Amino acid sequence: MKKFISSVIIFLVVLLAAVAISKNDSIKYNNTMNRLGMSDNATVLKTNSKRNLTNTIVDLNKMKLSKYQIIFFDKDNSSFGYIYGNHSLKKLPTVSGRYFSKTDFKSQIPFAVQGQNSSIKSYKPQSQAYIKTDKRYISVIGNIGFNNAQLLNEQTLISLSPTQRKSNKQLKDLIPVIDGNVVSSKTDLAKIKKLMHVSSTHKYSPQTDDFTAVQTNNSGNLYILSLLLTLIVTIVVEIYILLPLRFDIKKTKLTGDLKNNYRNSLLLRYLMFTIIPYVLAFLWTTWKIVIISHAIFNSYLVVSIIAAIAVGIYQIYLVKKEPQKEA
Repeated sequence: MKKFISSVIIFLVVLLAAVAISKNDSIKYNNTMNRLGMSDNATVLKTNSKRNLTNTIVDLNKMKLSKYQIIFFDKDNSSFGYIYGNHSLKKLPTVSGRYFSKTDFKSQIPFAVQGQNSSIKSYKPQSQAYIKTDKRYISVIGNIGFNNAQLLNEQTLISLSPTQRKSNKQLKDLIPVIDGNVVSSKTDLAKIKKLMHVSSTHKYSPQTDDFTAVQTNNSGNLYILSLLLTLIVTIVVEIYILLPLRFDIKKTKLTGDLKNNYRNSLLLRYLMFTIIPYVLAFLWTTWKIVIISHAIFNSYLVVSIIAAIAVGIYQIYLVKKEPQKEA
């Protein structure tokens, strides 16, 4: 009965580890969504240039640059921006319609994508929705949204293209944020900074409208600590399962092949009460718990199972027999 309860504890502890991984995935994914799919390397380009926005895109398009996407956030409203990329963008979750494609950045017609909680009013005279900006109506091709991703849900983005008509926006009215391979290329990034008359740069942090605040949290450390604690708990439970088996080995008077066979049978019994809970926990997690970081969970299981086997072998095969007391 005690072994069965111990197996249940292992099962529940592994599920707890799976929930921790799932929760961490959710936090990371929400952060990515609030960054509009941009990586941690995304960089703000501070500029007071009077260059026209459309002319800037025309000149960027002429350059042979590494892959990039750039969002020009409105200084007065960071929930509104213009987006351009020279490759297919990482897609954001859509509630309806679609997200931008590579062809949208070559089109003469601008398109818009709105967050599901966008404050910018859209008009829908028939089946197609529009928003009004720069004294013209722009088609809304999709609505984006994700639970708890407030910045994503409130965002409105408009596609840019070198073939579009000239915009009345200047760079000094916008906050450009660039992401992609170009950020790690000093040569390409230098070209862009020169073109846009960039005075300074810093990493993109979307917590405030001016993009200068940086939030730090210890969720990553707590996440790692929680996984280590669950691993330690499973090892302690496995040692507890082995205590009566270890006692039997110390007291046995068997020798040679009989003793080895006895040890083998004890190891099989031990593995039955330890490995099966891991397998069941893996199946339950696959069925019921949403995990993005499968590699982390699988590695956790592999390490846990190896630790369980190592504990079993050490306790069963390397235990020293108690010396017989002389009468």
